[in-house]
Amino acid sequence: MTARVRRLRRLLVLLPSAAIGGAERHTATLALALAEAGVEVIAAAEPELLPGLAPLFHPLAPVAAPIGWREAEEPEANAARQARTAAALIARHAPEAALLPLPWPSHGLGLQRALAEARLPGLAIAHLAPREPVPVPAALLRPVLAAPLAWAAVSAPVAGRVEALFGLAAGQVAVVPNGVAPPVEDPARRAAQRRARRAALGLGPAAPLVLFAGRLEEKKGADLLPALAERLEEVSGATLGALGEGPLAPSLAAHPAARPGGPLRLRGPADDVGDWLLAADALVLPSRLEGCPLIALEAAARRCPVVATAAALECWGGMADSLAFVSETQSILSLTGHVSVILRKAPNSIGRIDAAEAHALRHGMLEMLSRYSVLLRGLVAGCGRYG
Repeated sequence: MTARVRRLRRLLVLLPSAAIGGAERHTATLALALAEAGVEVIAAAEPELLPGLAPLFHPLAPVAAPIGWREAEEPEANAARQARTAAALIARHAPEAALLPLPWPSHGLGLQRALAEARLPGLAIAHLAPREPVPVPAALLRPVLAAPLAWAAVSAPVAGRVEALFGLAAGQVAVVPNGVAPPVEDPARRAAQRRARRAALGLGPAAPLVLFAGRLEEKKGADLLPALAERLEEVSGATLGALGEGPLAPSLAAHPAARPGGPLRLRGPADDVGDWLLAADALVLPSRLEGCPLIALEAAARRCPVVATAAALECWGGMADSLAFVSETQSILSLTGHVSVILRKAPNSIGRIDAAEAHALRHGMLEMLSRYSVLLRGLVAGCGRYG
């Protein structure tokens, strides 16, 4: 990593996020790796996100800046505010390049405008994109396409949608799949976590436990959690533990399935998801839209079998069925049926667990960081692929 980025001295990371999820954790990992390689990294984000970002970015300290894309504001107002704020940050910190992690393709329009006006090279990383492109007003689009910007996306489907949205040439968005750092296998630790996490939920040491981890919103399929929990309890006696926060949290907490002792146990946000994955019998991803979910890779690296919708694992393409138990839709019966197969320890479960672990090891964090470092090096040297 060090040799690849030595020509980059100061990087400005502009997070247009309104919440903290996989895109923000991914950005923190990349920022810390660059800082360790000797790059001065200045990260900026919405003030209300700083408490949650602080542990992710430590020892870096993100600065408060009103650059988040706010759904309550009109696109023109969002873009104008972002552009003003980013221009001030560029003037203050004099970066050599900028990094734009985009939770949604159009949420960095004002930031891109600021890069265009400053002629500052940038790398935009698209983490998610809608299947049906949402048109961007031409008045907002024209200025941002003048930015000296290189593009990357976490999966081929996301890359294709970004190219269509912005009118970029096919192949102009580089695909850099997410990667995670696999833990060292420790049977004693796994056994201890299985006991401890079940005890935390009021369960016996051998009770079946299925995990959901993600933002509590419809894109993640969190509205399906009560029905999934009730069906899992009915057919296999399993409990569904849910980690995360989001707009659906109040309605989920009010559902009868989440009553004390019920089949749905809401745990809120957690910074020890890896330990929960060691404890769980399966991870369920009922998502309607994903980019390249880090949680699926974290589960694979810990030999926790994954049950998911086809939409959740779109990034894995034709490999998905060999790495996970895939339901073509958000069918409760299909998803819980796959969990039942896993709990019975059917022979085909082990094959998928082995293949998923091998995939996570083969395409890990070091490979991901290396590919981003090449893009950044090319950007600063003036040979990036600009939109």
